[in-house]
Amino acid sequence: MGTTERKIYFFMGTTAEFIKLAPVIKELKRRNVKFKIITSGQNLINFDDLKDYAGLVKPDIALKEKPQKSSMFLFLMWAIKSLLEGVISLKKEFRGLNKNNSYFIVHGDTISSTIGSLIARFHGLKLVHIESGLRSFSFFEPFPEEICRLINMRLADILFCPNQWAVNNIKDFKGIKIDTKQNTLIETFSWAMKVNSGLDFKKKFKKYYILYIRRQEHLYFYKGWTKKIISTIINNARTDLRCLFSIHFLNKDLLPKDSKTKGQNELTTLGKMPYVEFMKLMTQAEFIATDGCTNQEEASFMGLPLLALRNRTERIEGLGKNVVISHGDENIIKDFLKNYKKYRSKSLQIKQRPSKIIVDCLFR
Repeated sequence: MGTTERKIYFFMGTTAEFIKLAPVIKELKRRNVKFKIITSGQNLINFDDLKDYAGLVKPDIALKEKPQKSSMFLFLMWAIKSLLEGVISLKKEFRGLNKNNSYFIVHGDTISSTIGSLIARFHGLKLVHIESGLRSFSFFEPFPEEICRLINMRLADILFCPNQWAVNNIKDFKGIKIDTKQNTLIETFSWAMKVNSGLDFKKKFKKYYILYIRRQEHLYFYKGWTKKIISTIINNARTDLRCLFSIHFLNKDLLPKDSKTKGQNELTTLGKMPYVEFMKLMTQAEFIATDGCTNQEEASFMGLPLLALRNRTERIEGLGKNVVISHGDENIIKDFLKNYKKYRSKSLQIKQRPSKIIVDCLFR
C-alpha cells in the first residue's frame, strides 16, 4: 500500500513533545511522507530549536493559545475550550477521510496529548500513542500526567512503548503494543551531542550542579515540601559547587531567602534554554537534582548522577545506576550530595532507531 494513501496527523502542545516526536517527523520526511501538525496552544512550541535536525517544521493547524501566565483554574478552562475547539473546528479537516487508513499521533502524558486523544476518538480516527506504557502507579505523582497517560493508553489503537517493562504494564490494554527498544528522545539527544556548539559552561561557572523543579504537584499543591527540599539541597551541597537554578514564573518564589552563601557556592538563576544548549549544560554538570522524568532519561543517556526529587517515577532508565530517588528523605538527599560521584555511569548508545521501528510499523 502506497504511503500517499495514508493521512498522518501529529497533535502536540509543548516543546518537550516536539523534541521527542522530531525523530519520527524526520523519518517521515526522509521517506517523503506527507503529514500535518496540529498544535493545542498549551505552550508556544519552539520548532526552530531543532531546525538543523528535523528541518523546517511549523504547525498546519493551530488551536487558540493558552495565556502564558495562568492559574490552575484558567488552565482547566483553556483545556476544556481547546478540546471543544478541536472537536468542532477539525470536523471539516477530517471530513471524507479514510479513517481506517489515517493516523492521529499523540505523545506521552501532557494535557495536550489527552485533548488530542479525545479529539481523535470523537472523530473516529486511529489513535497512535508514542511513549506508551510508562507508569508510576499513583494518580497523584505525577499529577495530572499519570491520569492523562492512562486515558491516552485506554483510547489508543497502537501503543509504542520504549521498553519491554512498559509493554508489560499495558498487556491487558486493547491496542496493538510495539516495543521500540528505546525512547525516541535518544535520537534527538544523540544529534544534540554531535552539535559543535563551542559552549564551555565549566569555564563560565567552574564546578556546578543543576537544580530543576517544574512538576505541577510540587508547584501548586506541595509548595512547603518543595521549599524544604530546595533548601536542603542548597545548604548541604559541596561548598565548591555553584547551584544553577532553572527559574520559571511558577518556581521563583520557592528559593530560600538565605540561598546565596559564601564563596563559590553561589546560586545562579537560568531562564529557559534551547535544547542543545541545555544538554551541553547537563553534560558538563557534576550532577542534576530534578523532579523531571525526561531529565532522568537524558541523564541516563549521558551517565550523569541524578537526584530525583520525587517519591515515584514512571521510568526505569538509570535506576540502580546513576539515578537516586529521594523520597523526600533528608538522609538520602545528604548522602547523594556527599557521594554523588559514585553514581556516574557509562553513557548509552542507540541500539535501534525507535523512529524507524515506529514508521516501519505504521506503513507495513
